[in-house]
Amino acid sequence: MKVLSLRFSRACDSYEEWALPQKYSAQRLKALEKIEGSALDIGCGTGILSEGLDNVVGIDIAFGMAKAYKEKFGNVVLGDAHYLPFKDKSFDYVISNFALHWTDLKRTIPEAIRVCKKCFLCAIPVDGSLPQFGFPFPKVEEVLSLLEGKVKLRHLFLEDVPIPFSGWDLIKFFHYTGSSFNPTAKGGIISRKRIESMIYEIDKAVFRVLFFSCEVGK
Repeated sequence: MKVLSLRFSRACDSYEEWALPQKYSAQRLKALEKIEGSALDIGCGTGILSEGLDNVVGIDIAFGMAKAYKEKFGNVVLGDAHYLPFKDKSFDYVISNFALHWTDLKRTIPEAIRVCKKCFLCAIPVDGSLPQFGFPFPKVEEVLSLLEGKVKLRHLFLEDVPIPFSGWDLIKFFHYTGSSFNPTAKGGIISRKRIESMIYEIDKAVFRVLFFSCEVGK
């Protein structure tokens, strides 16, 4: 997780300019529910998902991202989604966008549900995203199995979210959003040579994103 933290910290200044799929996904996710009351943004990054929310706390493992978030929203915790430092049912809403696929879902989804009082909203890239990338995106069935019996689903759908870059700009997208991290690669980082070869392998780059909102039981 240290390598992941460093990659995203280094990308904090360029992230919002390049994270166009993440921005689209954030708006799509927030449209699912009217978020009123307190909210926790897991893997908050620079705060793309928190925009427009009145009572929100962010948590991120990357110092650079947490610092950028604090400058915009004030309330942020430098912490790990696997061990949320909050009491049970601390927040009315728990939200997360393009973050949990970097984690062990068997630990982070139960944690998100634990600290949630009303509704959990999440957008997560799943299997079928960037197959050339070799990243172990979770399968839809895996995500749903962790929700089964614990929450009541309100909205659930898959959508292919385009990455509007190609050629060298696609390489820049991976670099400037910190997304070149891959736990299956040596040292956790995909080599520049491998990334450059993707230019010729990828026609239209997309993230296959699973969107859902669910009511958390009392």
